[in-house]
Amino acid sequence: MQISRRHFTRSALLATASSTLLATDLLSQTQSLVHTVQNGDTLGHIALKYGVSISALRKANNIPGDLIRTGQRLKIPGSNEETSSPTANTATATISSVHTVVRGDTLGSIALSHGISIGELKRANNLFSDIIRIGQNLNIPISRNSSEDLLNRVRAETARIRVRADNWKRIVVHHSAIKYGNATVYDRAHRKRGMQNGLAYHFVIGNGIDSGDGEIEVGPRWKKQLLGGHVKNYGINLTAIGICLVGNFQVTHPTKRQLNAFIQLMDWLRGEVAPGAKQFAGHRDLKGEQTICPGKNFPLAAMHARYDKKNLNIVGNL
Repeated sequence: MQISRRHFTRSALLATASSTLLATDLLSQTQSLVHTVQNGDTLGHIALKYGVSISALRKANNIPGDLIRTGQRLKIPGSNEETSSPTANTATATISSVHTVVRGDTLGSIALSHGISIGELKRANNLFSDIIRIGQNLNIPISRNSSEDLLNRVRAETARIRVRADNWKRIVVHHSAIKYGNATVYDRAHRKRGMQNGLAYHFVIGNGIDSGDGEIEVGPRWKKQLLGGHVKNYGINLTAIGICLVGNFQVTHPTKRQLNAFIQLMDWLRGEVAPGAKQFAGHRDLKGEQTICPGKNFPLAAMHARYDKKNLNIVGNL
């Protein structure tokens, strides 16, 4: 096909314009935004808003701790910074390896073996269902759900509510007794059982199947500062924060990331949010509960040694 001078000139101009737009776009992605601190802002809240980690935010602004002031201008690291955005997809996810599907594989088993969530695996491969086929190559993303970043999300959500700090006197740990599920799944199940306030626990820590390994999910009872529904005793539910780790710890052990997230959540709750919650118990510690929860493989004795100076003597009469 013969190309006229006019056609060639028009094509060249279009190509030049497209290149200029692309260059401008790439430049804007590498430049930092600036956030002016508002009343009520926290580093965690700001980091969550822009999809960056708190450590990256501190580094970009030479902030050694968590103290910021109203009116302060903070540089937001560019998109080329490694972030912990919960909306990461194939365009932003960093791929660590490729998994070739073999007979017996499921998305859940693959995600668990690589320490990521099913959601992360689906996003990295543009999957819209759970169907996979033998021989299919799946991109395995590097999980951005570090315990620090996940706790920062919990901090940010908590910053939006008024915590009834004086109300909370104890924290009770549970296991879900099944390896599947997350806060949304359990909330739906509890509502079907007639629990008007939904999810019985205030926090759920995922195991990498239906939520991230070590991901801390905030339940509606915490957001609304409602009593728990996680034990039989109504009086304890009124004053006890419930934390549930996903898994059956009579059969398996909690993951390292789950335990790390649990410890960070406990330290934060008792140290900053509800310092009056001095009593700690496994569900089975509570008088009259008649349960094996949180399972024989949960390191309950070690957690008592860490969190309860009087050990089981405090909770034995609850």
